[in-house]
Amino acid sequence: MTLCRARIKPGGYPTGASGFTLLEVLVALAVFMISVVALHRLVSQSVSQTDYLERKVVALWIAQDTLTLLRLDGAWPAVGQSVANVRQMNQEWWVETRVSETSEPLLRRVDVRVGSGAEEATLFALHGFIGKH
Repeated sequence: MTLCRARIKPGGYPTGASGFTLLEVLVALAVFMISVVALHRLVSQSVSQTDYLERKVVALWIAQDTLTLLRLDGAWPAVGQSVANVRQMNQEWWVETRVSETSEPLLRRVDVRVGSGAEEATLFALHGFIGKH
């Protein structure tokens, strides 16, 4: 059996030793932490955007439903403005409907705005027309 011995340099370090220095390890950890923080921020923004887009799609559905119900009602919509509350997807929504006259006597413009809960900001606005047949 043969014993291997590392040769020692005059400075006191073995010549056969290999590995990372403390500085190299710290730089690698710093690069890793910057990558983790950047990835966390990206995932957080993605989740936030997904939630916003989901709410915007639901507001679109509510606005389309409101306009469709006015068209299917069959009655000539009166000029004016109304605000209603709707519960959709376990959340409260406000719907503002504004009916106005147009230059055509047999055509009315309908503007529908939808927002979420107590927020005053409009998430979605839809404009349409209803004709008298």
